[in-house]
Amino acid sequence: MFKLKKISESMVIAFSGYLIASSCAYAQEDKSEEVERISVVGSNIKGSTMTSVLPITELNAEDIATTGALIGDELLRSIPQIGAVGFTGTRGGNTGTNAARGDIGSVNLRSIGEGNTLVLLNGRRMVNHPITQTNFGVPVTSVNSNTLPVSGLARVEVLRDGAGALYGADAVAGVVNYVTKTNFEGANLNVRFGAEQGTNRNDFTISGNKGFEFNDGKSFLLISANYAKNKGVMASENDFSSNQDLRSRAPEEFAGDTDFDNRSSLEPWADLHFIGLDSSIDDYIIRPVTYLSDSGNQQDASTCGGGALASGAGILGDVCLEDASSHDRALRPNRNEDRTLVPDIDRLNLYINFTHQLNDDIEYYNESTYYSSKTQRQWEQSAILSNGTFDVPADSYWNPFGPVTFDDGRVNPNRIAGLDTSIVPEEGLAYNLIIRPTDVGPRQVEVKSTSFRFLNGLRGTYNNWDWDSGLLYSEAKTDDNMSNRISSPLLLAQLSLDTPDAYNPFTGVNPNDPSSVIDLSPNPQSSIDPFLTTAQRSAKTKLTLVDFKASHPFIFELPGGDAGIAVGFEWRKEELVENNSDNFDGTIPFVEGNADPVNLSSLQGSSVRLDVSGERKVFSAFGELALPLLADIPAVYSLDMQLAVRYENFSDIGSITRPKLALSWFPVESFQVRAAASKGFRAPNLIQLNSPGATLTTSVDDFAENSLDENGNVVVNTTTLSDGGPGNGNYNLSTAGNTELKPEKSENISVGFTLQPIDGLTLTYDWWEVETNDTVGVLSDENISRLDLIARANGSSNPDVIRGQADEDNPLGEIIQINRRYENLNTRTITGYDISANYVLNTSSGKFEAMLNGARTLKFDQVAGGDALTIVNAGAPEDVLGSDVGDIVGTSSIPEWQATASLKWKSTDGLWGAGVFAKYVGDVLNTSVSKVVDTGTIFYNMPSQTRVNLSVTRNDFMGYEGLRFTFGINNIADKEPPLADTTFGYDGSLHSSRGRYFYTSANYSF
Repeated sequence: MFKLKKISESMVIAFSGYLIASSCAYAQEDKSEEVERISVVGSNIKGSTMTSVLPITELNAEDIATTGALIGDELLRSIPQIGAVGFTGTRGGNTGTNAARGDIGSVNLRSIGEGNTLVLLNGRRMVNHPITQTNFGVPVTSVNSNTLPVSGLARVEVLRDGAGALYGADAVAGVVNYVTKTNFEGANLNVRFGAEQGTNRNDFTISGNKGFEFNDGKSFLLISANYAKNKGVMASENDFSSNQDLRSRAPEEFAGDTDFDNRSSLEPWADLHFIGLDSSIDDYIIRPVTYLSDSGNQQDASTCGGGALASGAGILGDVCLEDASSHDRALRPNRNEDRTLVPDIDRLNLYINFTHQLNDDIEYYNESTYYSSKTQRQWEQSAILSNGTFDVPADSYWNPFGPVTFDDGRVNPNRIAGLDTSIVPEEGLAYNLIIRPTDVGPRQVEVKSTSFRFLNGLRGTYNNWDWDSGLLYSEAKTDDNMSNRISSPLLLAQLSLDTPDAYNPFTGVNPNDPSSVIDLSPNPQSSIDPFLTTAQRSAKTKLTLVDFKASHPFIFELPGGDAGIAVGFEWRKEELVENNSDNFDGTIPFVEGNADPVNLSSLQGSSVRLDVSGERKVFSAFGELALPLLADIPAVYSLDMQLAVRYENFSDIGSITRPKLALSWFPVESFQVRAAASKGFRAPNLIQLNSPGATLTTSVDDFAENSLDENGNVVVNTTTLSDGGPGNGNYNLSTAGNTELKPEKSENISVGFTLQPIDGLTLTYDWWEVETNDTVGVLSDENISRLDLIARANGSSNPDVIRGQADEDNPLGEIIQINRRYENLNTRTITGYDISANYVLNTSSGKFEAMLNGARTLKFDQVAGGDALTIVNAGAPEDVLGSDVGDIVGTSSIPEWQATASLKWKSTDGLWGAGVFAKYVGDVLNTSVSKVVDTGTIFYNMPSQTRVNLSVTRNDFMGYEGLRFTFGINNIADKEPPLADTTFGYDGSLHSSRGRYFYTSANYSF
């Protein structure tokens, strides 16, 4: 560990003072001719041509407009090297309380995973979104790609190669650098409106910019503002998302396959287990009196009753009480009937850029951004979960097996007449209840997110050195507010009343549509309001950064030209605080009587989300050399080398040094061969390090007990490691962070070429490989139980498996708790290649530019490591590790191919322009849908899809100088996203739910 607290604080104070003093000292001096400074990702050397050594994708403002993207998430999806977007409001229904919700989009270059792509704004880090989400079983973080307005970007640069030596931690897959419009002079106003065909979805955006010089040209100020109001859409408005039962959409080979039925078995129709009845007659369900079963059989009153009731005697008004342990599939709820697909969004962005020339060599600059958003959506009501059933007392008012009379002598009007008191005693029977009380109405979710960023800096030149130093502070905050939620203890209290005010779970829902979640026979609101509550998940991240860098373009001379150098340092502090409401963070658990907590969260349907906080300080120093080795000799038009190294010291995980080497060889001016090798790393995020142990109640197989031979010895072999054996129900599983985590270390290699065979045509090809060791993961509780078996066979035990006292039933003692933590586990190797073609043609009718960009992933292979390798080496088949091992290309939302193509045209007189943009996403197997055939097991293949956008622009529209009008259509063929086995029927991490979408915009410059 290093100790830089005092040094760092002194540095910040001194630097701030230096800025103020310098501003005062030079405020009155004349401004000299400005030197153009262009920031290009890939090198820290100002004006360096070494960026051509590395594979970089760049989208300028025209390219961005051609994509038709409205928000940052859509813009990144237009780049095929960007993989599955895990943080999004519509990813297959992954929008529960533990997901990142709201106006959110993540960055996942190469599909390596969120957190492996460094995101910069004008060359400096952006603060992470404060809400984490799970990827490969562990919490991951990402910058929110929606915090910057698309219309305010000058360009987006994507470095498609490891860049840890250049930019530091997290640049394993590469770097995305957003460059804003900083030198706009004049004023403009832009209004855009768009609407989706066939739904209520529409978007309104208004933005404006004002940039001007003052103070005799020494000062420049740019102010930009963007406001957007987006009307969302309900899942019921689209055919593809209206029903969770997707069997009607399944291809012929999977026709009727229940894998495509994603409705929940936790129905609005109650499940009851009466305590004290013989086990053969103690389970009952509430169902419609008449309905058509999933197999097509008509059910009627004759099948009501049974068990403790006479046949046909279980009719309770409009519903039926039947002796059965589970409902027919036809009664499973279609929760999409009451779900939001795309939320309503209000978004505001502000950007201010100020520069002041202090003297001929020094410029002061300030960059400030502000972002706020509010999203609103609804979600069907939560259910009482099977591992947290309610014990409702016998004298609850609506209990059909309740007492003959209540304690105060009142006759019970709800006890079924004629019950045999030798089976159902006069004092009645208590019962366990599972139900989804949809008459409460849907859960409401409002997510408010804000972020701001203040950057103050000085930059200038000294003896041919370009230098830049800045002080940055940024915050991001998200409040996920939940209303119309059910409090478990308050619901149980309301169920337990012995008066008509009690909540009645026996009313049914909609007999005419058994899968509906719209309750036609609701309880009175006076019986519902007492158990409603609100909850909140609130989190904040902070980034404080001080940096200095300097570069010289010709520090010394080589045979190929002048060598350049860059050096610098960076100090930063990252902070995270998550503070959730008491009914969500374990402060107020759900406890029945004097027993142990049923759930540490008293929020019905939600597991506990413990408060967490963490911080780290990082000091880094880097150096870079641009070496033109040879030039203008036979077979060598130019030969260049880039060398870089970066040292980083983390307050929580120690220090690490990462190098990079890149080569560029032009045998002739029109042909380049380039290669790069580097080492990178990703530091474990603050949640992975600092998360406290969150506990839930579940069940697990006891592999050690199952392996005992007749002599009581533990036997380890493939069979005992595969067969689960006795199950331990209702044990506690705790998952926690791990302060002993090591960084994920990576090695990157890339080889490629560029070719310009004719004027205007550029072709590129780049093969790449990323190998990451010690990737952070978490073992399943089943595998930790396997580790206990292996340890016991070696004469010890797994301390993470806590057992009770040994007895005759289990000589080892029942498992009562398993503790697991995030670990450094597997080795991941990903390979692929990128291709691109760009052709520019000038004709008498205007300029044409065609672009093709394709990304192919050849391998995404994960090999067991750490404790996972211990399990495999002991004889377990690799499939016990699930999707954590093996090659997953073509599965897990990782298509083999993604590609984009565009064609732009601008008329010779500059008045007209048009663009066509197409995006291709390859096919992906859904391994959750399988079928056994003669040749083996086949999986459903989610088909590929291509979508096309079109736009036309007219400048000086209707003769008004400075007025530009644009009309566009996105998804002109009105294609639905391909069928996927998810809640909404499509894979939102790869595909858009947006149908044919028309938009117009008017931009007036003055």
